[in-house]
Amino acid sequence: MDLGLAGKAALVTGGSRVVGRAVAASLLREGARVMIAARNSKRLETAREALERETGGTVRAHAANLESDVDARALIDATIAAFGHLDILVNAAGTVNPAEFLSLTEDRWPAVFEQKLNGYVRCLRHAIPVMKGRGWGRIINVSGLGAREAGARTVPVGLNNAAVLNLTKSLAHALAPDNILVNAVIPHIIDTDRQDETMRELAALTGRPEAEIRKQRVSEIPLRRMGRPEEVGDVVAFLASERTSFVTGAAWHVDGGIARGI
Repeated sequence: MDLGLAGKAALVTGGSRVVGRAVAASLLREGARVMIAARNSKRLETAREALERETGGTVRAHAANLESDVDARALIDATIAAFGHLDILVNAAGTVNPAEFLSLTEDRWPAVFEQKLNGYVRCLRHAIPVMKGRGWGRIINVSGLGAREAGARTVPVGLNNAAVLNLTKSLAHALAPDNILVNAVIPHIIDTDRQDETMRELAALTGRPEAEIRKQRVSEIPLRRMGRPEEVGDVVAFLASERTSFVTGAAWHVDGGIARGI
């Protein structure tokens, strides 16, 4: 199936880590040109070289700290300078740490949304006018299952991801007249280094062995395995494509069937 992505210009934030890199790879294999962004310039360049080698596609890299609006604007400008325009924005940057409510003291609360939501907002603020000028665009926001299934120890995770879904739906309505489609993906328990970190954090919070937590979490997935990063990447590429021209404001689960809601 031709997804119609050949020649499209895409920006993937969080592109140096496993899921973001897999998203970039899926887009590159469909012929898109991709800018990847992350904070760590060394890790970012390693990811760029690997993507170029693995896909043979056109990939660029730009280091940015999305806690800075100046950096977010410079990232959009760098993408346009590299490719001439911007068609696809994939917001995948942000690591949200699990925490219990009472641990989020007054001085910690302002930083809660800097872990994810605010970086998405900054990129969107500068990317949307560019897409409006072309009358075409695709925005895919990476959320998480905590958006819909709250947990006692995942307050920051749930708040960020729920806000991402709300923002996705709002923008889908606002930007539909401009032919800009806005959707979300909801991965859960994808086999990445970040998932390993989450297992360790939950072990520390609960006092249970990490291996026990891992076994329990995987056993709860109907498919009885973790997801693969490329399985997320391929769904994102599909949502970015011409094949989903009547899909906007949706949230696609990539979670092995674990979500209980209808």
